[in-house]
Amino acid sequence: MELKSYLATAIVLLIVVSGFSVVLVSARGPPDLERILFIHPEKPVKPPKPPPGGENGFYKLIGAKWQSLPVYLELNPSGSGLSGSAVLSAIGIAAEEWDDGDYSGWAGVTPDLFYDTMAITNKGYSDLAWARDKLDSCNTLIWGNYPTSGIIAVTILWYSRATKTIVEFDIVFDTDYAWSTSREAGKMDLQNIATHELGHGAGLDDLYQDAAYQETMYGYSSLGEISKRDLYTGDKQGITKLYG
Repeated sequence: MELKSYLATAIVLLIVVSGFSVVLVSARGPPDLERILFIHPEKPVKPPKPPPGGENGFYKLIGAKWQSLPVYLELNPSGSGLSGSAVLSAIGIAAEEWDDGDYSGWAGVTPDLFYDTMAITNKGYSDLAWARDKLDSCNTLIWGNYPTSGIIAVTILWYSRATKTIVEFDIVFDTDYAWSTSREAGKMDLQNIATHELGHGAGLDDLYQDAAYQETMYGYSSLGEISKRDLYTGDKQGITKLYG
């Protein structure tokens, strides 16, 4: 009798726990979520010959976007090797670049996409949304040691297949690299890399064709590079297509 009672209690607890898990997932977004992992490797860029007829711009969309704006960010600067104020400034400018292009001189036609007054968090690498059960409705940027060498940063993005709505993204900047906010040679420029990664958070995919090497969303970067701080022709076309 005691064994039967124990098993019955265990079954009830299992049902309660399972039901609770389902409620949590449903509360955090639709049940048909898909994950995309954007890997940003280091690779020196060798500019190709100019394309015939000039530059028309290149962009690629992931097929999902935010339906509610602005998108809020939270940040943990620990591990960056930089002051918190320097990190906040660089990420804020990178976010603003996708909003109105003040830092590249182009007239913005998109609404305020990213809310660049960021909350500070103490979350770390293991708290990011690598798996569905880590989704927390926060878009978190942190530094961490990604296990594959030669990877500058990784963006983890979740979206609903049914509604094509982005529900969350997290970004990890790799601590294998020395980071800079002051254009130092031999270091990764934070604003340069953050602008690219936030492009993924907005709904833009990587570009790998050689002719697209000037676009912020080009899939490779190198030490000391700062040219991707400012959006290029296709980047502007892509973000306008999504939110303009």
